[in-house]
Amino acid sequence: MDRHSLLARELGAFLRSRRVLLTPGQVGLPAAGARRISGLRREEIARLASISAGYYVRLEQGRVPNPSPGVLDALARALRMSQEERGHLFALAGQAHPEAEAAAFARGAQRMLALLSPPTAGYVISRHSDVLAWNDTAAALFGHLVEGPGRPNNVRYVFTDPEAREIFVDWPDVAADAVAHLRAATGHRPDDARLAGLVAELSDASREFRRLWEARELRHKVEGRKELRHRLTGRMTLEYVVLAVPTAPGERLVVYTAPESSASHAALHVLRQAAQRRQKPLPTRWAP
Repeated sequence: MDRHSLLARELGAFLRSRRVLLTPGQVGLPAAGARRISGLRREEIARLASISAGYYVRLEQGRVPNPSPGVLDALARALRMSQEERGHLFALAGQAHPEAEAAAFARGAQRMLALLSPPTAGYVISRHSDVLAWNDTAAALFGHLVEGPGRPNNVRYVFTDPEAREIFVDWPDVAADAVAHLRAATGHRPDDARLAGLVAELSDASREFRRLWEARELRHKVEGRKELRHRLTGRMTLEYVVLAVPTAPGERLVVYTAPESSASHAALHVLRQAAQRRQKPLPTRWAP
C-alpha cells in the first residue's frame, strides 16, 4: 500500500475516533431515545458538515485521497475539533492548516523580526516563497516585493518584476538561488499543488526560470554577501543570513545587514528613515 493510501486510511480512522466521542447534545441535535452506537451517526456528521453522506462514508473508509481544505475545515467544525486535532486532520490530508500556520507565525517569526536591531532589513518567507512579513527597512529596500497587488512572492518578484534586476547587481546568481530553494521545497513536498502551480506559472512567464528549472542545480546558501543598488542610496554591499523559524517548519527569516561603520550601514539607515517618513505607513505583513 502506498503512502497516500495509508494516509487516507489513517484520516478515516481519525474521523471515526472523533465521531464516536460526540453526543447529539454537544452538536445541538435532539437525543432521540437510546442509541445502539457510540457517538454520532455518519449521516449526522455529513449533515453538520454540509457534505453528502456517501462522501463522508468514503472518507471514513479511506477512499478519498485528497479532500479539499474547505471540506476539512467543515469536518473539523462539525466534529468540534481542538486546534491540535484540526492541525492533525489537515496534515493527514497533506494540506497546510491556515490557522495553525498563522498561530505558529505569530509566536515565532514576528517575534524574531521585532528583535532585529535597526537598521537591519528582514523579512519572513514561506516554503512557497511567499513573503509573509517584513520590517520597515526591508519594505523600503524591496518596495515592489511587498507593495504590489496580491500575495508577495520572492521567486515571482525575482523573475517577473524589473525592479529585481535593478536592485540585485548579480541578478543571475540571485535567480539561481531562488530556483534552487524552490526545487528543494518541491523535493520535500512533491504533492504540494501550490508549489506545482508556481513552477508552472513561472515556466510560462520566464525563459530564464524555465532554463534554470530544467538545469536542476541544487544550492543551499544560508549566508553570504550581495551587491545591491537602490535609487535612494546607490550601491550597497550587504551581508545576509537565512534562519529557520523554529515554530513554523518551512519558514525562513532572511536578514540583510552591514558593518556599523560602513557606508552600506548608513544606507540602510536612510532607507529605514524613508519608510518611516511616508505619509501612508507601509504594511508589515501580508493580509488577504
